[in-house]
Amino acid sequence: MRSMLGIAVVVAGMAVAPGAAAQVASENAGPAEGGESSRLREAARLRQSLVLGGGTLSVPARHVVQSGDTLWDICAAKLRNPWLWPEVWSLNPEITNPHWIYPGQIVRLRSGDSAVMPYGWGEPQALGRITGGTVFFRSEGFVEKDVEEPPGTIVASWEDEMMLAYPDMLYVRFRQDFPVQAGQEYTIYRLRETVNDMVEDEEGDPVELGRIVEILGTGRVESFDSEARLARVRLTESINPIERGDAVGPIQRNFIVSQPRAAEVDLDGQIVALLRPRVLNGAGFVAFVNRGYDAGVRDGNSFTVIRAADHYLLSNDEELPPDLPFEWIGECRVLEARSTASTCLITSSTREMAIGERVTLIAGQ
Repeated sequence: MRSMLGIAVVVAGMAVAPGAAAQVASENAGPAEGGESSRLREAARLRQSLVLGGGTLSVPARHVVQSGDTLWDICAAKLRNPWLWPEVWSLNPEITNPHWIYPGQIVRLRSGDSAVMPYGWGEPQALGRITGGTVFFRSEGFVEKDVEEPPGTIVASWEDEMMLAYPDMLYVRFRQDFPVQAGQEYTIYRLRETVNDMVEDEEGDPVELGRIVEILGTGRVESFDSEARLARVRLTESINPIERGDAVGPIQRNFIVSQPRAAEVDLDGQIVALLRPRVLNGAGFVAFVNRGYDAGVRDGNSFTVIRAADHYLLSNDEELPPDLPFEWIGECRVLEARSTASTCLITSSTREMAIGERVTLIAGQ
């Protein structure tokens, strides 16, 4: 029987306990012994964070930049995951602009003394006391500024259907320069629309924030033909329907434990995109806000969603007074702040929300 995983979201203090989210994963994500579902269940039981994937990788402490190198390329070659470039950038404060590195420059690739790092699965990390309002969430999508073409693409399937799900068999064609190993797990994802800010630049052009990367599931390589660059990949998890043409690659997925964190700045923004293509949204839905780490947003911050309106007048297509005050209509928690945009979970709502809603951070709250 096929099964599609829903969003694994738990808010501490609410009726649903952390174990319930782990139980959902356990019933739907395939083999439990030593696998992903048992790890999720154990992490949820102990209230720990967990990095998802598989295997270990020997990582050098430093890399000497060569002509043509980018942080994306370095992470792809040395860490087997180009999406780790923000973490590598954070280890090198002397690099003021991640898009500008120079031949001969030394880039630190890891912290600590260990030369072996998890390539996917990481050891659970104790978080200590869990505060009320903590959100447990498995990452399902984000907005990324610089997105490279995927290393692999689903070109066919053994299954006689358009929509694919666990435990279907996929045939994935990988790029010539991408290393593939039997037994390795990769993320199935889809590059969606480009997200633009609600404001324009000085020349009147839209300000691009990045592209939506929607995570669809996980697959394990069963065999690989190095000459044809074709792999047999068995789906071990499916969140949403998977189709031929979807991307395959080593995108790191996290089981996010987001504890409330006071904002460090006063900041206004807007909801600019939604993970699911819906018009109206409420509590439990994932939204993207046009403010990120560069603007002072941090994981765990809560944006207040506000609106100035008279819904009766709007329903009758009547003009609104221009000076109506903004009223509280909900909150959204920052699950992951990236450079120019943040992935947020709507944790409460009194009105349906749409793209364009105003949000605000208040320092100290």
